Amino acid sequence: MYSAVGENTSAKNQLPHQVFSVSIDTNRRSGSEWFDDDGRPKRTGTVWTASAHIITAVIGSGVLSLAWAIGQLGWITGQL
Repeated sequence: MYSAVGENTSAKNQLPHQVFSVSIDTNRRSGSEWFDDDGRPKRTGTVWTASAHIITAVIGSGVLSLAWAIGQLGWITGQL
């Protein structure tokens, strides 16, 4: 609180100092069998799951581009 010149300030008008500390624990999970070096859970994907994701991405983009092509070019030329 502010005080005018010549006023007596009491302890109850002053704000207390708050002390706090911040610490960051890095590599907290390193060396664990459940987590990678970056602290994330270990990846459990295989070649088969990666292949499945790639195939679905290609098919998904193909489906979306087919609708765009038909919308732009019409039914006949959009499917060629």
